[in-house]
Amino acid sequence: MGFRRKNDPISQNMKKIIAGIGLGVLFFIIGGFLLFIFKYLLIENLFGEDFVGKGEGGAISSEPIEPSLVQLIIIIILHILIIGICEEAFFRGFIINKCKKKLNLTYVVVISAIFFAFYHVPPFLVPLTTIITYFGYFFTFGILLALIYIYFDYSLIPCCIAHSVFNILILIS
Repeated sequence: MGFRRKNDPISQNMKKIIAGIGLGVLFFIIGGFLLFIFKYLLIENLFGEDFVGKGEGGAISSEPIEPSLVQLIIIIILHILIIGICEEAFFRGFIINKCKKKLNLTYVVVISAIFFAFYHVPPFLVPLTTIITYFGYFFTFGILLALIYIYFDYSLIPCCIAHSVFNILILIS
């Protein structure tokens, strides 16, 4: 599932860790640009400003309001130890590994990204306007994380780290 021991040398694992950190920072840098493209250039032009406003209003927020330093540290630790690892283990490690035996890898990457996007804008919990407004953004990150997983020989290390770093940078910015 991506957590297997492969007896990789420490230098190989360090490359994965450094790549994960770098990719997480890169995701943070391009994240605002991607959100602008999907939310404002695409969705707002197709459906209008009111539609995007309704989509933003229906989004689920998990950010604490003015957290104390202790709360912020706990949240960062949770992102590192739980959120990044669990999401990547399921969306990349489980879904991709289970489906790649039966489907073309391109389809598997798309399926994994679709599940990832719907997880972040869950139907029946958020309005359709929110799903449409944010789906492309999360779908794109699902594709990128799947490609990282495949590129690094089905290792979850760079994906988990990139995902965690990205989330933490969003949280503290």
